Amino acid sequence: CTADDGTEGVELWEECYSIENTTVLDLSWSGLTGQIPPDIGNLTNLESLYLSWNELSGQIPPEIGNLINLINLNLGNNQITGEIPSEIGTLTNLIYLYLSWNELSGQIPPEIGNLTNLTGLGLLSNQLTGEIPTEIGNLINLVDLSLSYNQLTGEIPPEIGNLTNIDELKLSYNQ
Repeated sequence: CTADDGTEGVELWEECYSIENTTVLDLSWSGLTGQIPPDIGNLTNLESLYLSWNELSGQIPPEIGNLINLINLNLGNNQITGEIPSEIGTLTNLIYLYLSWNELSGQIPPEIGNLTNLTGLGLLSNQLTGEIPTEIGNLINLVDLSLSYNQLTGEIPPEIGNLTNIDELKLSYNQ
């Protein structure tokens, strides 16, 4: 497709977005259904992607890892299933990652430890299992870590003590 500004575009949810010029995509509260299209990974200049409060289902496409300029990623409050793709670990500019209030399963990928610029990590109210990865201790800029309301097991890793900037640490309602 060709975007309104005449540049090459990507069609998402029946709209055409400029690959070159789209830096913010806020479709929160837009009534979106179906899956997140893998083509979203072509919007490589995106800095903020907000798809929260929709009815999105299916998995997070691994192509999300192509969005290396992302600073904010909010997919919260949908019905997204499957595992958090390890490709999320390539988004090293992320400051805010919010995947809460979905139906994500599997383990928290250890690659999350690559996101050393994160100040906020919200994974609460999913169906995540396994232990909290020790790599979470790499996220020394975290101010808010929300892992409540999952099915996480094991002990809290001692590396969590590296998070000296933590203001809110939510681990309740797990195993």
